[in-house]
Amino acid sequence: MMTAMTSAPSRTLRLVGAAAGLAVAIGGCSWRAETPPIPSRTPTPTVVLRDAAAEREQAVIDTVDSSDAGVLEAGLAPERLEALGGIYVEHPSSSPSPSPAALSFEDAVAEAIDAALADASAADDEDPGLAAMLRSIALSHASVLAAEDLAGAEPAERPMPGSDGDGAWIPTSDTAVDGDALAALALAHDRAAFAYEVAAARAEGDERAQALVRSRIHAARAESLVALPGVEDRRTPLYDVPPIGTATAAGRAATEIEIETGLSEDYAALLDGAAAVDVTWILDAAFDAFAAAAALPGFDPQSIPALPGLTVAP
Repeated sequence: MMTAMTSAPSRTLRLVGAAAGLAVAIGGCSWRAETPPIPSRTPTPTVVLRDAAAEREQAVIDTVDSSDAGVLEAGLAPERLEALGGIYVEHPSSSPSPSPAALSFEDAVAEAIDAALADASAADDEDPGLAAMLRSIALSHASVLAAEDLAGAEPAERPMPGSDGDGAWIPTSDTAVDGDALAALALAHDRAAFAYEVAAARAEGDERAQALVRSRIHAARAESLVALPGVEDRRTPLYDVPPIGTATAAGRAATEIEIETGLSEDYAALLDGAAAVDVTWILDAAFDAFAAAAALPGFDPQSIPALPGLTVAP
C-alpha cells in the first residue's frame, strides 16, 4: 500500500512536467505562427504603369534584329529602361523573367508605342511626370521606326503614328499652353520659313521646290499660332541666315536639319505637364518636324534621342 501511495505523486509530477513542456512547445509554436510574414511590395497604380513600361523596353531589347531600326533601338531602349528605373524583381537574388519570345521586333516596338500612349493617359492625374516620359518614349520609338522610310521623302505634314491625330499640328483656342510659349513657337516657325526661302533662292530643281513647300508649311504654322487668343505676334520681316549655311546643297541640308530637329525638341518639351487637350497636336508637331529632318540628305538616325524633349536627372 505504501509503495503504491508513494508512486502516485511521481506520476503526477511527470504528467505535470509533460503538460508544462507541451504548454511551452505549444506556446512557442503559437508565437511563431503569429510572427508577421515579410511584407510583399504593394505597388501603386502609377508604379504598375512604370513597371509595365520597363517590361516593354526589355521586350524591345530582347527582340532587336539587324535592321536599321533594330540597331538604333539596341542603343536607345537601354537608356529608356534605365530612366524608368529598370525591371522590378521581387526577389533580388533571382533573375527577371525573359520577355516572351513570340513577339517580333516590329511588334514589340509597335506595342511599346501604343501601350505607352494609353498608359500615359492613365498616369496624367496621379503622376504627370511619368505621363510625359511615356509620351516621350512613344515619340522616340515612332521616330526610330519611321526614320528609314522617311529618307528622301517628299515634304509633307505627317502626324505621329499611333497618336490618333488627323493633322492636328496646331492647338485649338482652348489650349492650356502658355501664350508666351506659343508666341516663341510662332517665331521659330517664321524664322524657319525665311531660312527655307533663302535656301530655295540658292537652290534649283527638286531641292528648290521642296524648300519652298516646307517654307509654306512653316509660314502657315506661324500664322495659325499668332491667330490664337493671347499670343503675341513677334515675327519680323528679316532674320539672320549665315551664308555658310546656304552656300552649298550640303550646307543647306545641314541648316534645315538643325532647324527641324530644334523645333521637334521644342515641341517635345511641351509634353512635360501637357493638358489632355494638347497632347495630340504636340506629338504630331514634334513628329512632323522630326520627319522633315529625317527626309533631308545627311540626316543621322543616331541623333534620335531616347527621350525627346526631356532631361532625366542622373
